[in-house]
Amino acid sequence: MKEGVLTPDKDQTLIARLVEKVVQPKGYDQIRVNSEGYDMPAEIKSQESDKVFVPDATAMRNGRKNYFELGLKTDRVRPLITKWKLLSNLARFRGGKLFLVVPRGHHAFVKRILRDYPVEAKVVKI
Repeated sequence: MKEGVLTPDKDQTLIARLVEKVVQPKGYDQIRVNSEGYDMPAEIKSQESDKVFVPDATAMRNGRKNYFELGLKTDRVRPLITKWKLLSNLARFRGGKLFLVVPRGHHAFVKRILRDYPVEAKVVKI
């Protein structure tokens, strides 16, 4: 697993569920996952700082790149918002979408972030 902003907090079993329940059943190809056993997604450098962001997963469908992130509660809200904004903008630029995959107990937190900040994302419950 590559480390970037917020990456060490991720549970590998949740990332595996993200791939099994959301990415693979929808027919995506060229799946890259920030987990052992998969090709790694490309690192994304922020232009505003020297921070490096690594998406939890990326995949292609119909020639469009989509980004998948686990939506988990955290006290580190500012870096999370920065990462989601960056991925949302990249997805839109590449004709794809940002999917926030939310496990049970984290939905209200993610909805509040999306309500309060300009992040364009589709929320998927697992």
